[in-house]
Amino acid sequence: MNAATPHGRQMMPMTHDGMERPYLLQVPTHSPTGPMPLLVQLHGRGIDPVRFDRLTGFGALADQEGFAIAMPGAIGEIWNDGRDAAPESMRPDDVGYLTAVIADACARLPIDRRRIYLAGMSNGAAIAGRMACERAELIAGLAQVAGTAGMSVVAATRPARPVPIISIHGTADRVAPYQGGVRRGLLPHVMIRHAAGPSIGVDDWAAFWVAADGATTGPSTTTLPPDVTIRTWHGPTPASDVVFYRLEGCGHTWPGAHIPLPALLFGRTSRTIDAARVCWEFLAAHAG
Repeated sequence: MNAATPHGRQMMPMTHDGMERPYLLQVPTHSPTGPMPLLVQLHGRGIDPVRFDRLTGFGALADQEGFAIAMPGAIGEIWNDGRDAAPESMRPDDVGYLTAVIADACARLPIDRRRIYLAGMSNGAAIAGRMACERAELIAGLAQVAGTAGMSVVAATRPARPVPIISIHGTADRVAPYQGGVRRGLLPHVMIRHAAGPSIGVDDWAAFWVAADGATTGPSTTTLPPDVTIRTWHGPTPASDVVFYRLEGCGHTWPGAHIPLPALLFGRTSRTIDAARVCWEFLAAHAG
C-alpha cells in the first residue's frame, strides 16, 4: 500500500481538464490481505461527498466489509449526467473525471480491478447510469437510489458489456419521478431552476438493462411488507443480473438512512431495508 494512503480518509489531489478536482479516498480499517474492492460513491445534487456519506452509511460499512471508497465531488455539486441543455463542450467531462478517479485510486491502493463498483443517488445515480453506459468495461456493478439516466444518454449509448444493476426507487418521488420525465423541485409543482432534458422512467430503465444484459429469465417478484416489491431478472451469467426495488409511497430518500431527510420536502423514507447494505450485498456478489 502506498505510504500516502494510510487507513482512514484522505483527500487525494487531482487535476482534470486543467481544474483542481480532488477526491476523498477511504481505506478500510481492516484491509483484506489481497486486493480489495473499490466503491465509487456519487453524491446527489446540492450535497457534498462527506454529508452524502453520512446519509448512506457506506463509510462505516466499508470498514466492516473491507472495501475502499472513492468519494469524488461534482463541480458546483451538480454532475454532468447528460441532461443539461448546454452543449456537451461547455459542460465538465465528468465521465472522464470519474475514469481518472478510478485510475488514481487503483494506482494508490491494491484494488481488485474486477470489483470496481458505482453507487449513487439522484443526480449521482444518473451520472452512475451514464458512466455504466459509456464505460461499462471499467464497472463490475451499478447501484442506484432515486435515479435512472437521461433519455439522451439512453438514446445515444449502449453498454459495451453486461453490467449487473440494482435500482431502488420510490413511487412517490417528486424530484426524480418514478415514471420518468423532467426533474422537479422539492415542493409539489415546483420545477428545478435550469431543469433540462428528461430522465427515463424506472420500468423503461429496467427494460433497457434486461436487454443490454441478456437477462432472459424473469422477472420473479418478491415482497417485503409493508412497502417493498423486488423484481429480479437473470441471464446466462451473474453479469446479467438485474434487480429493481419498488418502494410504494416513498419519496426522494435513502432507505434506512442514518440521518433521514425531512419528510416534508423529500417524502417518506422506507425503513424496510437498509439501502447501503442491500446495495453492497448485491455488488459484492459480482466481479467483472
